[in-house]
Amino acid sequence: MFFGVFIVRAIFIMSLLVAIIAVHAYAQAPAGTSARIVKVAAAKPEFAIAQDYFVQLLHKALERGANGRPVPVIQEAQLMEQYVGVQEMIRGKKVDVYWMGTDQERERKLRAIRIPLDRGLIGHRRFIIQQRMQGAFDGVADLTALRAYSACQGIDWPDTKVLRNAGLQVREITSFERIFQELATLRCEYFPRGYFEGYSEIEQRKAIYPELIFYENLVLNYPFALYFFVNTKDEELARWIEAGLEKMIDSGEFVKHMQSHPLTRVAFPLHKVKKLRWINIDNPEMPVGTDYKNSRYWFQPEDFQAPR
Repeated sequence: MFFGVFIVRAIFIMSLLVAIIAVHAYAQAPAGTSARIVKVAAAKPEFAIAQDYFVQLLHKALERGANGRPVPVIQEAQLMEQYVGVQEMIRGKKVDVYWMGTDQERERKLRAIRIPLDRGLIGHRRFIIQQRMQGAFDGVADLTALRAYSACQGIDWPDTKVLRNAGLQVREITSFERIFQELATLRCEYFPRGYFEGYSEIEQRKAIYPELIFYENLVLNYPFALYFFVNTKDEELARWIEAGLEKMIDSGEFVKHMQSHPLTRVAFPLHKVKKLRWINIDNPEMPVGTDYKNSRYWFQPEDFQAPR
């Protein structure tokens, strides 16, 4: 825990500045080019690091997949909640690319580029909890024990259905920031976050909620993917991004992006926490045919084990 927080503390201010500069840099088309504008939704300041991760990844994919064509210019549209972003994607107007968790309904309505943007780490959930609850969670060894506690989730998050399908208690909260307030008052006892997410989220709010910690020793694992999505009619853009990501995987650049970016590098090496406890549950919302055992695109259980 302390190792991860130390790294985040050292890079946090710098990464925010990088995020702001990078996103605006992508929005500036070189004079005299006919490059396409690719619109993405703007992000709230507290999501600046995550925004930069996905914008950089998208930019690299567009570059690698260009094949001599002018590289599209990424431009931020207005700030919008995920539900609104999905609707704008379906209409094909204000947003061209959106990154979000997948489920069957979203893949019916939109064109998913089915390469997980974090190699599935988002489905390896560790918990933000109150520090005084650490002893209680030290005693959680299986799904039955976890059912005694209530999870915080945002409204309409795909994970909510996954957790409830496993018989877990879930409290849906109207806004992201409100979740931390609910945790601080123990209206819910844990907030499941992706393998890397909790580090920066705790660091950002330590002055307001010093009692919250990222509990690293327990992993609630289920198949889950963050994908780039586009409108169903924009097949050319989908294939462009897909080709670029595939080239990044072939060259090793994809994993290097994860290992170097402030959002995700705090999780590496994946096996740095010894004796992880795992609780595995199903995700009935994952579209049929999702091959999450394919090591080309997804981290596998052995990646979390220290080499012998």
